[in-house]
Amino acid sequence: MTKLNREEFKIFLMIYAAHVDYIYSKEEEELIRSKTCTDTYQKMYDLFIGNNDYTSLKIILENKKEHLNNTNDKTYYFNLIKNVFESDGDYARIEKSFSDFFERILVDQKI
Repeated sequence: MTKLNREEFKIFLMIYAAHVDYIYSKEEEELIRSKTCTDTYQKMYDLFIGNNDYTSLKIILENKKEHLNNTNDKTYYFNLIKNVFESDGDYARIEKSFSDFFERILVDQKI
């Protein structure tokens, strides 16, 4: 298991969300970089790039129990993801469909 601290989890989740439409825009990158320090961003970006989509999702699922403990946490992370999707001004159809998926990931304890 790849254990992430709260800051790493936040940035990894944002990077994952930014890549859902297979286009990592400059605006998405700038938004994510603005939420953390350079070292954390680079570490999480390298972790994401070094894994396939399935493994990255597994990392998120393995760490969600640690960082999603209450409704406020879940709302916070869901809003972060939504901000990533909206940051480049092109809230793509695939991003809209993944909003529902991410909400289930963040909210449902069964997933």
